[in-house]
Amino acid sequence: MPSDMVERIKNCDKIHLFRDISKDEIEKMFRCSKTVERSYEDGCYVFRQGETPRNLFLVLEGTVMIAKDFASGKRDVLFMVGQGDVFGEMFLFVDTKTYWYDAITQGKVRVLEIPWEFFYCFCSNACEHHRMITRNMLEIQSEKNFTMTRKLHLLSGTTLRERIALWLMDQVSAGGSDTVRLTMNREELADYLGTTRPSLSRELMKMQQEHLIETDRNTIKITDRDVLETLY
Repeated sequence: MPSDMVERIKNCDKIHLFRDISKDEIEKMFRCSKTVERSYEDGCYVFRQGETPRNLFLVLEGTVMIAKDFASGKRDVLFMVGQGDVFGEMFLFVDTKTYWYDAITQGKVRVLEIPWEFFYCFCSNACEHHRMITRNMLEIQSEKNFTMTRKLHLLSGTTLRERIALWLMDQVSAGGSDTVRLTMNREELADYLGTTRPSLSRELMKMQQEHLIETDRNTIKITDRDVLETLY
């Protein structure tokens, strides 16, 4: 039932998609849109490239990796989606018949599936939540466009060290700390930076030997910000 679904959503008021929408209105929205909740185990595909887009997805719990696989076996990790974030939204208002990337769960994941028809049509009651969620979707879309623009800037680095420096400085700017907590493993980070895992490991080791960074299993700490900033 929609009311049960709302109660299971943690920090509902902090989710951008539901900004300025009351719990009662969210419940009405779920009922109107026929939203469903689904659970996945680690390594499952929420959708695959080539399938037909039909829903907007909201992560309630866990992390989803958005990646593009190629026939050669190479994988390009586009971005990671965490709790409270949406994905699949870029297909909502474009004339694209199929997904061109995969959405793969990282650990156990719960998501909401909101059918696209809800965003296309306004009900006869002219519900306030419909107007608000459309506004929120436009804001989210703008933020996602900015994220992809930052990745294009990242990949503009001509050397692997430059790309690592760009990524690290972007992460610390967002988090406000000189320590970056990794949300991807080394292989996924290598895919995101457009390199191989051995090459990434070698370069990180060199940067640590030069006292630019300190690496741990799940963190990278910037120890010489001035030098990293000269690389981009």
